[in-house]
Amino acid sequence: MENSAVSPGFRDRYRENVCQMKKILLVSNHEAFLDRNKSLLNRAGFLILTATSAEEALQLYRQQPVDLIISLLDLPQMGGDALCSLIRQDKDLRQVPFVLVCYETEADLERASHCRANARVIRPVRPELLLKQIGRFLDIPTRRDYRAIFKACVNGTRGSLSFSGMTRNISVSGILCETATILSQNDLISNLLLAIDTDQIVADGKVVWSESQPGGVYNYGVQFTSLAPGCRERIEHFVASNDQG
Repeated sequence: MENSAVSPGFRDRYRENVCQMKKILLVSNHEAFLDRNKSLLNRAGFLILTATSAEEALQLYRQQPVDLIISLLDLPQMGGDALCSLIRQDKDLRQVPFVLVCYETEADLERASHCRANARVIRPVRPELLLKQIGRFLDIPTRRDYRAIFKACVNGTRGSLSFSGMTRNISVSGILCETATILSQNDLISNLLLAIDTDQIVADGKVVWSESQPGGVYNYGVQFTSLAPGCRERIEHFVASNDQG
């Protein structure tokens, strides 16, 4: 018999999944910088917080500890170098790794050298170099585990129950999908069918987390347990082609 609502245990497991993700605080007054790098780092498996000023970043970090801070050098009012210096002076905050993003000019490099940042990244930021610096401080999944936004119809079967829904993102390890069907953690899903362009993806999977949404629908993280021949390569190609980092 199907339940009519997601149990509190579902939500607890989802929160636990999120809490286990490493948190990175991005600090920039440029929306494009925040959007581009938030997308890149989300796909790399990090939980991203953002601030548009050094003051906001400091307040946010005091309220919610993070595992890494990435800040532009040039910010309104207080610069990223001043933010780093303030953090280094606080015994409760100083341990966080700090990456400063600046231009390769004598003035910027001079400023960046005096604030005790752990690393510098030169603007314009190259995604592979940013990830390399982050990898000095945090574990980064391999590129093939990145996720790409992917919206398509998906059908599947759990036991005798058939259901349909929409995917939200995809990687070679699984999909995030939305459906009105109530599933449970560890439910085994067979005959998952979806299409990337004209290529059909066929897989089996397992529900690893869930989240209720307004309107009586649910988001499910489904981990692939098997993929039909050729499907892994097709997903890898799609994710790489849609990597906008």
